[in-house]
Amino acid sequence: MATLQDLEQRIDRMEKLTEDLIKKVARANVENFYLSQRVTALEQGYEYPSPVLKTSS
Repeated sequence: MATLQDLEQRIDRMEKLTEDLIKKVARANVENFYLSQRVTALEQGYEYPSPVLKTSS
């Protein structure tokens, strides 16, 4: 059976994974918004500057 310390370590790891996931989702949302704005501008015939965001690897 897991000890209290083991459970606390698991919780800490899960919290870290959750924080990392939130950051990745936020980044994807920003990139999606940027791309949707770029598509809208291109559809309206505007010249749009090169992307300022780098895609995450």
